[in-house]
Amino acid sequence: MSARDNQVFDAVVRRIAAGDYIDEVPSNRLAPLRPALPAAVAEAEKMAGRSLPSLLRRLYLEVGNGGFGPGYGLLGLRDGHRIGGINALTGLKSGVLTLCDWGCGISSELDLADGQIWGCDPNPAPHGVSSAFPQHMTIVDWFAKWVEGTLYQPWLVQDLTTGEWRGATDTEYTEMVEEASGPG
Repeated sequence: MSARDNQVFDAVVRRIAAGDYIDEVPSNRLAPLRPALPAAVAEAEKMAGRSLPSLLRRLYLEVGNGGFGPGYGLLGLRDGHRIGGINALTGLKSGVLTLCDWGCGISSELDLADGQIWGCDPNPAPHGVSSAFPQHMTIVDWFAKWVEGTLYQPWLVQDLTTGEWRGATDTEYTEMVEEASGPG
């Protein structure tokens, strides 16, 4: 693992130790974390045809088989954290690992071929427009932003200038939340 991977790993562990370690679940309803079995990680890597990124692999093996992180928590591998019957292996045969469910059909996914995070927001997408879009970050960036409190759920928006559909920028997300919540 790189020095940055180790820094982010340590920051995730500190956030978990502090308590509220799933954004959308009250702390009094959090289940204890149990690391994934090495066989579960090996199964995921075999299905994907490649190794998981080192930070993600270490988090699964040393911290928990999902059950922490953004949205409703990092989805687990076999016998790990699930949401609505879905775990991280759903869709893995196509080389995409589902990371978390944000609610309302919105998810974050990791393309294991290039290491990029993709958002999926099917809610505003008109017919014929893909609900998936690149988020221009790696798994290390994703967890670093979560620890810093600057990771936002994927949000598909239509660019007012070009008319193209794309993922919202952090600035757009902040502006939309402020507009929806009103002044003050």
